[in-house]
Parts: sequence; C-alpha cells; structure tokens
Amino acid sequence: MNNPSILPANLKVLRARFPSVYNRIMDISSKAPVSFQYQDREGSCTLLTKRRGEAFLTYGSGSREELLRRWMDGLELAKESLYAISGFGDGSHVQHFLDHSSGGTHFIVAEEDPALLRETLSRFDCSSLLANERFMLGVGEPDENFFRDIQTAALSEIQEINMVIFSPLHSLNEAYYDRVRNELVRQYLVVRPMMEVNLRTAPIIQGNTFENLPIMAPSPDVSEIGDGMKDIPFILVGAGPSLDESIDFLKSVQDKSIIVCSNSPLRKLLNNGIKPHLVFTADPQEPTLAGFKGVDVAGLTLACPFSAYPEIVRLFDGRILSWCTFNPIVDLVKKYMAKPPGSPIMEKGTVSGCVLDLSRLLGSKKVLFVGQDLCIRDDGRYYTDDSAYSDYGGHYSSISQGHRLPGNTQELVLVEGRLFVYLKTFEQFIGEQSGVEYRNLARTGARIRGAPYMNYQDAMAWIGQTSSVVFEEKILALLKNQTSTPFLEDIFRPCREHIRKIFEKSFKAAWNTEKLPEKYSDLNYSENKAIIQLLTDANEINKTIDKNKDFWSVLFEGKTKGEVIRYRRLARDIDFPNKNWAAVQRNKEYFWAISEGCHWLLQEMDRKIFHPETSAV
Repeated sequence: MNNPSILPANLKVLRARFPSVYNRIMDISSKAPVSFQYQDREGSCTLLTKRRGEAFLTYGSGSREELLRRWMDGLELAKESLYAISGFGDGSHVQHFLDHSSGGTHFIVAEEDPALLRETLSRFDCSSLLANERFMLGVGEPDENFFRDIQTAALSEIQEINMVIFSPLHSLNEAYYDRVRNELVRQYLVVRPMMEVNLRTAPIIQGNTFENLPIMAPSPDVSEIGDGMKDIPFILVGAGPSLDESIDFLKSVQDKSIIVCSNSPLRKLLNNGIKPHLVFTADPQEPTLAGFKGVDVAGLTLACPFSAYPEIVRLFDGRILSWCTFNPIVDLVKKYMAKPPGSPIMEKGTVSGCVLDLSRLLGSKKVLFVGQDLCIRDDGRYYTDDSAYSDYGGHYSSISQGHRLPGNTQELVLVEGRLFVYLKTFEQFIGEQSGVEYRNLARTGARIRGAPYMNYQDAMAWIGQTSSVVFEEKILALLKNQTSTPFLEDIFRPCREHIRKIFEKSFKAAWNTEKLPEKYSDLNYSENKAIIQLLTDANEINKTIDKNKDFWSVLFEGKTKGEVIRYRRLARDIDFPNKNWAAVQRNKEYFWAISEGCHWLLQEMDRKIFHPETSAV
C-alpha cells in the first residue's frame, strides 16, 4: 500500500533505491514523530524539536545558511571517505553536505524515527538528493538492512569511516548514533573484503561459468533435494584443529546424519573412512583445487555454483548439484531450458557459509558444527593435521593479532580478522533462523552465539537414531535423471550480437571524442556540431543498452563492472565551464569502460561457446 503523504517524486526514488527504508516507513502507518513536529504555515514548513513539553526551532532562529556554513567549515573530511550523518531533519543540512563535499565522500544518513522521515518527504522534494549515488539512507534499527547500500562505497579507496555529528539532531539520542557509528565500522569491515573479491573475481566468475556450462547446464539444483530431510541431523564439517579429535564421533554418526564438508577437511575425512554426503566448493580460483589433490573423489557428489574452478568441476562430471546466487549467464540458460531460476545460496567469504545455508534450504531442524574452531589455538594450530594446508606447514600460524573472544572450553581464544568475519557471519545467520537447534562440537574453538558447545557423549544422544539413507537415495535419483546439455550457441547468439552492437557504438563514440581538438573546451564551442552529435550518440548508446536488461546484466557482471567503477572515479573529477564539453569527456570515459568490457566478453564467448576448439578470437 502506498503512503499518500509522501511526494510522488520522493516516493519513486525511495522505492527504487531504498526499499527497506520504504518498508519501515510503511510499517509505522500514520504514527506521529516522537521528538519532532512541523509548523505548517502558508508557503513555509518549519521543523520543531519537542522536549520536556516545549517546542523550539530545530535549526535555530538565526540564519540557516550561516549555521550550515559554520557546521561544514568545522568538519575535516577525508577525500575518500564513508560517513554517517546524524539525522535527516528537514534535509537541508544533508543537501548542504552533499553540495560542499568532494566526489569521493560517501555518506549514509541515519534517521532513528521513520515518522519524521515520512513527514519531511511529504513536504519537500528531496528526489535529487535521494537519487545521488553518494547518498545512502538508513532508518530505525541499525541492522544489516540499514547498511545494505554501503557496498557501493566499499568499492572506493576509503581513507576514513566516522560519524559526522549534526548537533541539533544528534543530541536527542547520542546512544543511538553511537551504535550507528560502531555498526557502520563493523559492517564495512565485513563488506569491504567481500566487495573487493567480487570485483577482482568478476571476470574469473564469468570465464569459469562459460567453461563449466557443457557439464553443469543440466545439473540438478540443490533445491530439488526438497525439504523431506528436515528430521535428519545436518553436520557441517570444517578443517579446524578440533576435527582431529572428532573423527571417531563422525564415524559413528555418518549413517545417521547428513555430513557435508568443503575441500579443506575432505582429505582428513576420506583418509579415515568417512564419506561425506556432499562436498562443497565455491571459490572460482585455482588454489581451491589443492584440497582435491591426492584424494579419490569417485562416488562423491559435488555441490557448487556454476563459477566453480573448472578443473574441479571436471573431476565430478555427472555428479554435481548446482546453485546460482546471482549469475546472469546462468539465468539465460535456465530460461532457455524452461527451468526455474537457480537457488540463491549465501556466499559471504567462506564456503562453510554456503554449507550452512544448505541446511536452511533443506529445512534441517538440527545442525551440528564439527571442526569449526574459528580461532587459532594457543599452540598456533590453525587447521587439521591432514589437509592441503599441512602439506606446506600452513596448518600452523604465527599470527598474534586479533580479537580475544570467549571460547567453548577456554575463557578466551584468539580470533584473527578473517575468522572474525566468518564467526559473525555464522552468528548473524543463526540469529535469523527459528525452530532450529544449533550445537558446536569444537572443544578448542571460539564460542558461536546461538550454537552452544556440546561434548561427544551428549552429541551422540542429540543425534539420535535417524538414518541418512533417504538423502543418499534422493541424490542418486537426481543425478540419474539429468537431461542433456542444450546447444549453447543457440542460447548465446542473440546476446553476443547485442553486445557486439554496444561495442561498436561505444568504441566509435569514445574514439570520436578522443579526436576532438582541445579548443572545443572553450565556452564558445558549447553548441559545436561535433559535440552535440556526440551527446546524441550517447543517448542512442543508452537506448541500445536499455533494449535488453538481461544482456546488459551479462555484460556488466564481468570485466565491465571493474571498468565502470574506474570510470566513476575518473568522471567525478571531470568539470569544465563548458558543460557540454564536460559531459562528452565524462561520456568518453564511460564509453571506453563499456568498450573494454564488451571486447573481453566477446572474446570469452568466442573462445568458450562459439569456438571452444581453438583459443583464437
């Protein structure tokens, strides 16, 4: 249901860019702001702060412009930065901040009261502010949804993360804004590494996907297992050092539970006669192959995304279950094959997170962590003694820096930065589930909130007398009933032609801009025929891109993504008195970015779909 009081221009942007903010405003219905009210008079709307039965002007009775100027002058802002601003108010201080900060300054406005935000957006047209890519908005409880948009800022070279205090609003609830600041830092530390990996591996993911399609196109989706396994305990096996003392336990329950692991503990399990029901891999890069070397994978079933490292995929040809969190290439294939979209599986920097999310998909009522230490032991042990890490001594670590956090049987354990992210990922996931019992068998590990420690004897009783036979039979049936791979050239030919058109047009426009003489930057050339033609060409290129959103997604999610990020950094500093000249110079950088992405994608399609028998383009 729409809120009729919000101005249409604001509502359009709010719903498109900040759906969680929109939903939180909808949730409060017509509730009035707690600490604010508007004084509406003909031709003006003035925000008042209510405190102890009194009402006073939120922005003071003096000059608004002078107040905001003095506030801004008092701020020391890093050129590349991410800030949280305390309160939205009537939006004037936020607009002032946007207008007087550098192009590398990203900021999220934290507003505690959704009712105040609703009242402001019903009175003032803030649509251009809401649409600005440097602006983000959070309202209410500072949880993960509150900070969901900081991913864009995380792609920048951030020099500072902090709170920008606007005292007239901040003073009403300093504790709330302190929480916002602390959570902003935590969320950034979690998101930044994942976004860096996402950007760096985007071309690898697409290249792997094209290479894996002949094998994986007909693979059953993990969701096809169904939810009939919910009463079978689910065991997530990690490669922590406590796995060494958990082997006898796993042997005794391997027929009573669903045992799932990644490549890291696989060798330890197989060398001790434990056959996992599923092996997970998610990393698209070569190092993950080490966990599969020196082991016999015959008879094992792999679960992985279409972007998994191709050599691993080939090891499991015909014995693969797939998922697809976000991959436009796979979406095209699924659509062509009249299959539903692939199941999204949580991929937050650790393959164990993917395994954990499978337990959700299966509806598992009991989930047990084994070998998930998530810490460095006092003797420096990091991993089990029988894994690819131990081959070069990587199962020990000399790291001494990190968080000292409660352990399962020790008062405190050392959790270094990467493991801290994994720990928080697990805890957040567990906190979002209901009706599921989580337990942790890692005696020497870190305490996972929501998954209390359990010893082996109690764990045996907790597992009970269930059987994994029905799960094994379901997997075999899914693999047996796979269809054949479709003719991939037919699927991607329209996409390839569309990308080629974009490439030809964008390359031509970029080159024509490069050839413009420098004198055209003068103001008296602003309406020059060549410049106007380039602006017209830009509109035509955008129309071509917009003709097919699916093909654009395929293009953007590869090398183009990184090129566009670089373009944005360049474009924000391009400015000339001749605004048309500035526009074509910004467009030029965009066209080069698009051309680079198109050229790379066309090469990948030719090598791996249209001419896989040769490496020639």
